[in-house]
Amino acid sequence: MSAAAAIEARGIHAYYDTSHVLHGVDMAVGRGEIVSLMGRNGMGKTTTLRTLLGLIRPRQGQVLVHGRDMTGAPAHRVAQAGIAMVPEGGGIFPKLTVHENLIMAARPGRDGGPGWTFAHIVELFPWLHERLRHMGGNLSGGERQMLAIGRALMTNPDLLMLDEATEGLAPLIRQEIWATVRRLKARGVAVLVVDKDIETLKTIADRCVVIVKGRIVHDGTPATLAADHQMTMRHLGI
Repeated sequence: MSAAAAIEARGIHAYYDTSHVLHGVDMAVGRGEIVSLMGRNGMGKTTTLRTLLGLIRPRQGQVLVHGRDMTGAPAHRVAQAGIAMVPEGGGIFPKLTVHENLIMAARPGRDGGPGWTFAHIVELFPWLHERLRHMGGNLSGGERQMLAIGRALMTNPDLLMLDEATEGLAPLIRQEIWATVRRLKARGVAVLVVDKDIETLKTIADRCVVIVKGRIVHDGTPATLAADHQMTMRHLGI
């Protein structure tokens, strides 16, 4: 394992009841790195994220966070170790205001510094100024997704996982979210992202990982992915 890895999966096997979903998944995300996890629906992308976060306990293999074995640890311990996740749909609290959604997640920077503060989040998403008293359930889909990202950043993670980052959102909102991902990288936050926008992912990711039926079939740079036309057509349909 690279000493720079923020999170690493080693030979992960995961199940839903008796359904064997992940078959020996090996992958890692380095500090400050953007990694895209790609694959068709039902291939194991979300299960991989949930297993890394501790929402699913692997039956075999290891999950390491900053080199520390966190296999089977509850999700709150993995989060405390510096991992945050924005699930598909955002998962905000609809009966809390925008302000309440943000401050309930606030945690000091893990290095003792201020890290991501409320002021930083408002600067990242200026529209929050106008909607602080709005209920989460009254926001648009794009606003909910940006609020979910802001709330995750308030935990001051080293790694942010985004599941279906721009699913169903308007083009302008998608552009804003991708711009945010680039800004996170510039600030040293690693990002593991799942999304169907393959072409954009190839422009922002440092590495592209392709999963097929719970097995990693490709792990390389966007350039190596683009060069493998047969694999791309077979497993991504583009």
